[in-house]
Amino acid sequence: MKKIVLIFLIFVALFGAKYTNDLIYEESPYLLQHAHNPVHWHPWGKKAFELAKKEHKPIFLSIGYSTCHWCHVMERESFENEEIAKLINDNFIPIKVDKEERPDLDRYYQLVYQVMHHRSGGWPLTIIMTEEKKPFFSATYIPPEDGYGVKGLRTILPVLAQAYKTQRPLIEKRAQAVQRLVQEALNSRYVPVQLDLSLAAKALAQIKKSYDPLYGGFSKRVKFPQPSTIDLLLDIYLITHDSKALNMAVHTLEAMAKGGIFDQIEGGFFRYSVDRKWTIPHFEKMLYTNAELIHVYTRAYRITKNPLFKEVVVRTIEQMDKRFGQSGLYYGASDADSEGQEGAYYLYSYEEALGALSKKMGLAKAKEELAALGIEPEGNFDGELSNPMKKGKVDPQTIRLLAKVRAQRSFPFIDKKIITAWNAMYLRSKMEAFIFEERYKQEALRSLDLLIGRLYKKRLYHQVIGNEKPKKEAMLEDYAYLIRALAMAYELSLEHKYLDRAHKLMEEVKKRFWDKGRWYFSTQGHKLPADLSDSYYSSALATLYLAMLDLSSLRSDLRLYALAKASIEEKSALVFHNPGFVPTAAKAALRLQIGDVIVKAKTQRLMRILKPLQFVRYPYLLDKEANLSGFLACRMDTCFKEAQEFGELRRTIESILEKRKRATKALWRGDGKR
Repeated sequence: MKKIVLIFLIFVALFGAKYTNDLIYEESPYLLQHAHNPVHWHPWGKKAFELAKKEHKPIFLSIGYSTCHWCHVMERESFENEEIAKLINDNFIPIKVDKEERPDLDRYYQLVYQVMHHRSGGWPLTIIMTEEKKPFFSATYIPPEDGYGVKGLRTILPVLAQAYKTQRPLIEKRAQAVQRLVQEALNSRYVPVQLDLSLAAKALAQIKKSYDPLYGGFSKRVKFPQPSTIDLLLDIYLITHDSKALNMAVHTLEAMAKGGIFDQIEGGFFRYSVDRKWTIPHFEKMLYTNAELIHVYTRAYRITKNPLFKEVVVRTIEQMDKRFGQSGLYYGASDADSEGQEGAYYLYSYEEALGALSKKMGLAKAKEELAALGIEPEGNFDGELSNPMKKGKVDPQTIRLLAKVRAQRSFPFIDKKIITAWNAMYLRSKMEAFIFEERYKQEALRSLDLLIGRLYKKRLYHQVIGNEKPKKEAMLEDYAYLIRALAMAYELSLEHKYLDRAHKLMEEVKKRFWDKGRWYFSTQGHKLPADLSDSYYSSALATLYLAMLDLSSLRSDLRLYALAKASIEEKSALVFHNPGFVPTAAKAALRLQIGDVIVKAKTQRLMRILKPLQFVRYPYLLDKEANLSGFLACRMDTCFKEAQEFGELRRTIESILEKRKRATKALWRGDGKR
């Protein structure tokens, strides 16, 4: 790496960039994007903090990521502006952080923003801190100039710099107040409460309040896919047979599959939609978004057999493998922008699309096809441009022809970090999709072996770039998602090496992130407590709950089960009051109430019924190799059904919840006595 940087610096000195700052020595694609700004950026680290104390300057912290549209906008408008750069350099110590490289720092400073503004933040995130790293100002995107009632950087920076010099006691007082609120939020403890089956009804009621009955999704404005909410709805349906849960999930999945948030030409999902109808997406494609959506579309297919859901999964895997796959592992994200414009790669003008189609299928047919894809003469996105949507049946030839139009364009920038958590998330989902194509499982298993080989070097690491050695140690999310992927790898291959590796990682998790009854997201720098928020993807802590339940069932590990139960109980008050807002944790709590069922048999027998096993209507079903003459269905500590034929075993398992529902009817409705 150092040799490459040296060559690059020589090249720059001879031919190029006017400015170069300390980010040039970093490996993060995002930090390297800013390495030639006139702002004297520093990476997060001791050198920058010592400089702040030496020069008695506040710290200007900017957090973003390489495929973030508004990060690019702020860079073009402000960080490449020499006058604004001078204001920053003269009065602050500027630090850049890649939120994907350091999710622990991002989570901490997003909380700072939240306690200061009483709403969630975003990117780019701007934090201004004292030289002792105590925040006193926070914002997301800031324009360079004043306008529309918002102060720009040219106004804000001199005011804050002057205040830091002349009103230091006031700044310190504000910073201490912010720090106190952040610590209260991080370290708040709650009296545990008793959770029961009424959790399902309460979660359903809360989710229904945010549900959009017209267009699906769980907002009336900007819409994120929220796969963890859909996953919980599918659990609730299987547990309660309440059609409202299934209808909300299916309606949302169908709306997204037909909408502009799904890339109708190449497959795969964009990060979110800026409108209620799913028409206008933000054009980033994230590995984690697609990983979690593959999972819920696969689950929904197993329940509904809807062919649209199968099509979505197959096309999404094809796109992720094509664009993000690299030697068996997967890059993190692709940008919204290309050729200097958001969505330029994905959008079509009506005349361009009509011309491409009419040459092959005639004018009348071409117009019909474009109408079916929502590509309109007046556009549906910006001016005369259209983002394809599925409004009718589309000829496969149309998709191929429009893909050829795109092939003439430049595909957006791809961030080539290989992140352990995101890869594990994707590989688990790809394994699940073996019900559609057997090769998905085999490919995912090979990739999982590669992931361990690249990212586990006596300890687990968070990411790797290119052929470099990994440097950033793993955080809780990396362990949690990897353990879940390994557990599924065991279930679908029955190779004990996966279960053994998962157990080893779980032992490491307990040593590194469990302390005095609490789980921590990271123990580097900020010792950051883990939380239950399913923000941009499922909570690492709640995912760890599920991983502990996976392993305790597969290994008959009562100690681990007890730890999972104690961990869930420690956060039970949060789950009890807001199950719909912490869906992955609510899923874990319901799983604890309902209980796992483990199907046991000899390897050959289990391998023959792996596919039909996925269609059993029981939400928490696992399989495990055992030396038996037939099939056996077990709980953690007891077995309750033996059968020679799988069909008989399946009927028994599927009857469990109906019997329990009759026995505890009031609790299922949510009106049971406590």
